[in-house]
Amino acid sequence: MDDAAYTPLKLYDGKWEVSPSADEKEPSRFENHCARTGLFFVCEQVVPGQPGALVVFLPVAKTAGGYEYRNTALVAGSAPAGDWGKLTIEGARWVYSWESTNDGKKILWRNTNTFAGSDQIHFEISRSEDGQTWKTVKSGDEHRVK
Repeated sequence: MDDAAYTPLKLYDGKWEVSPSADEKEPSRFENHCARTGLFFVCEQVVPGQPGALVVFLPVAKTAGGYEYRNTALVAGSAPAGDWGKLTIEGARWVYSWESTNDGKKILWRNTNTFAGSDQIHFEISRSEDGQTWKTVKSGDEHRVK
């Protein structure tokens, strides 16, 4: 994969604050320590001073407007890693997608991040049972803390 596939991922590095959604009273903060490690790109997420997760990205394809990646997270506490998800970056629009099951029924998920410059992200997390009808279950904004 060419070096350009790693460039957008570098945007995650740094300190971020998530604006409260309707069910949260206080803004939350986290920090990403990101680096390319060779083929992989990783971000260790630190949440209020404590390691939270190591997010691993693997570039897999160049698309017409960007890149496609596989991603997974390793959480502090040694829980098993989850399945690999998919990230598609096309300009300012980043779409994470993955699957889960609920009572034996497959649920499709997506987290759409829309960047407004390098310091602002609007996100929407949605779910679907059929891949056609999507319901947003959470949304908000993140901004870089300088």
